[in-house]
Amino acid sequence: MAERVSIDDSGIRVVRPNGTTRLPWAEVASIAVYAAVFPPDDQRTDWMDVTHVSGEFMEINNMTEGFHEAVAAVLSRSGRGPLDLSRLRPTEPAVEIYRADLQSATSTAASKPPARSA
Repeated sequence: MAERVSIDDSGIRVVRPNGTTRLPWAEVASIAVYAAVFPPDDQRTDWMDVTHVSGEFMEINNMTEGFHEAVAAVLSRSGRGPLDLSRLRPTEPAVEIYRADLQSATSTAASKPPARSA
């Protein structure tokens, strides 16, 4: 069985041979993407780190089915435009594409009624 990641309104779901992990959005603190190069043949791998509110994290790489769609879905959920993963450099720090506290501040501001004029 191949690994698969999917994103929807309820959260993140990763299916692996040893089981399925589901993280509701309420438990996701942040999500970042980065590139790494591994010896001996300098194989490039793109990663998405999903950090749980407890501080634990889950790494998902571009060999996982649905990876690119998942990154696009997170970017969309964050209100950000597309990100060209090929432009990520292994020497650069991870790029944060989702932060829960920013999302809740945005959704709170969007849900407040407009201020009344006197």
